Amino acid sequence: MAWVHTLARLDMRTATGRTLRAGCRSAWLAAWLSLLPAIFPAHAAPFVPARDDVIVERLRDRPLDQTDRELRKLRAALRQAPGQLALAVPVAQRCIAIARRDGDPRYIGYAEAALMPWWQRGDMPPSVRLLKAVLLQSLHQFGPALQELDALLAQDAGNAQALLTSASILQVQGRYGEAGARCLRLGEVPGAADYANACLADLRGLQGDPASAAAKLEELRSANPALDSWLRLLEAELAERAGDAQEAQREFAFALSAANDAYTKAAYADFLLDQGRPAEVITLLTGSERSDPLLLRLALAYHATHDARLAASVSDLQSRFDAAHLRGDRLHLREEARFALELQGQPNAALALAQANWEVQKEPADMRILLASARAANNKDGAEPVRRFIADNRISDVRLTGYLQ
Repeated sequence: MAWVHTLARLDMRTATGRTLRAGCRSAWLAAWLSLLPAIFPAHAAPFVPARDDVIVERLRDRPLDQTDRELRKLRAALRQAPGQLALAVPVAQRCIAIARRDGDPRYIGYAEAALMPWWQRGDMPPSVRLLKAVLLQSLHQFGPALQELDALLAQDAGNAQALLTSASILQVQGRYGEAGARCLRLGEVPGAADYANACLADLRGLQGDPASAAAKLEELRSANPALDSWLRLLEAELAERAGDAQEAQREFAFALSAANDAYTKAAYADFLLDQGRPAEVITLLTGSERSDPLLLRLALAYHATHDARLAASVSDLQSRFDAAHLRGDRLHLREEARFALELQGQPNAALALAQANWEVQKEPADMRILLASARAANNKDGAEPVRRFIADNRISDVRLTGYLQ
């Protein structure tokens, strides 16, 4: 769901002076954000490698940019005054932004550490409660995240950020009616109409009405150029689901030029792989190996091109998934299912992982990996829940058609 990830980079001043800033979605926020592989919460037990050759950290291979430098200054100031809310909130915000940009999971832990003095307080400041919800969402703790957001909305029914973030979580969970209701409530917030309309259009595009969704997104983009990059990413994914590769390519190119973050790169990489263009994936993702979702797509491109680097990337991914299991981390079930199916040739293991993932999130990519794994395992019944879901919700995505026949 591109709109949540992209909105994370956008500020919108409402008529009441609030700032609308979207929360992250599931694993790359997940999520990203479904894209955060190895998150170490501040309160977690330390990880002790079992062998001397286990890689525990990879050092930075690029210079600091302005955002990095600002964060270093803020974190240094916060260490001197750890109870200062005015420092902790911007530290957490910048950490989340960098995690989304780079797919670097460490920054989620840094954000949680910054907020820890208020984490369990009953009188938690609204700004902390919102960020806590975003971080819980990144950990796929959707229920607790919604509880925090509902508590925030009970205090401030027109909190645009809480409405948008909760709509994103509900959509990830496949609770489209409830997500749409939150989008409608968002539309009642002064200054938030374009965001609400895009939210509703995205839902319509998923549920069997891609033509009107595309028209609405185009209308919004013409009326509000400030939202151009975000809406182009929405349009790219909508075109991809509709089977219009030429339009998807055009919009992905615009979106990527404006926002070269981990989510956009992962979405475009998947498109390129589907189009049989793995060499372009290698060019796109080389240097992004820290992110598990991006490394997976890079390994898939290596596999398609018979690249000698495949073996090392597969070994690295296996080590990361093994480490996640030791931590009890189940954040990247979708990616692990793809790994098992497409790189290890283990359809039964992939099906079990995809089924477990389906219990957590229900995006088109989750539908696809479950259907593909069930077909490869010759187990049609294993995908029956997703078949019912697609029929009941009129899901519109040509990429799923072949698996449903």
